[in-house]
Amino acid sequence: MAGDLIPAGFTGRPVRVHLADAGARAVTLLGRVNEKSGAAFPACADDQQAAVALTGDRRQEFLAGRALLRHAVAELTGVSPDSVGIGTRDSGRPVCLSDRELDVSISHSAGRIAATAARGCEVGVDIQLPVPVSARLLHRYSVAGAEPATWVDAAPPLGVCDPAAAVSDVGERPWAAQVDDTHYEFADAWTVREACAKSLGLSLGADLWRIHVPPRARSGTWGGAHWRRMSPFQGCPVALALRPRA
Repeated sequence: MAGDLIPAGFTGRPVRVHLADAGARAVTLLGRVNEKSGAAFPACADDQQAAVALTGDRRQEFLAGRALLRHAVAELTGVSPDSVGIGTRDSGRPVCLSDRELDVSISHSAGRIAATAARGCEVGVDIQLPVPVSARLLHRYSVAGAEPATWVDAAPPLGVCDPAAAVSDVGERPWAAQVDDTHYEFADAWTVREACAKSLGLSLGADLWRIHVPPRARSGTWGGAHWRRMSPFQGCPVALALRPRA
């Protein structure tokens, strides 16, 4: 089975999630990059070229995401991961070049990676490590009990306007212990919003506060996308959104 071929460089075996919804089929793999893996990912020439401007952890996460996505496609279709071609759209989102009937999505946050392949729908997946965010963002996104965030032992990145930008730069810093329930709630709803935006082809980060996410709902719809919260992965909320094709 193609699913037995797990890429090297991950901590443990990636978690598989299979989903059949309204005639669509999707496979999501969740994994965490092994910090000691170094260059454990056998990247193809296309991946190397796509990552040419990336360095350090960013490059490692990018290559790991591509590797995990190939295995998600293989899990869904039964082909060899080595035969799966992955490219990048003008928008920066991934595309499956070897099977245009599939839609694919990747998300990574502080070494945690979610990769989804789907047939019969447009798909978006998002994973987010909760981080302290400003009171302005908490209130803007209607997080109950929002209080000003407290930064400890490290300053937040300058110009941070969303948690995805924060995590991409800071990873897991000492102030991570200051994350409370409001920050987790924010990250939990943010993954739903990002997943919906990806499945609908919207610009990420643009007016995502308009996407209503009930705090306790496990699934819902918005703008034609069907979203669901998945089980958290290593402390990170995960969400998946599917938009049926006409």
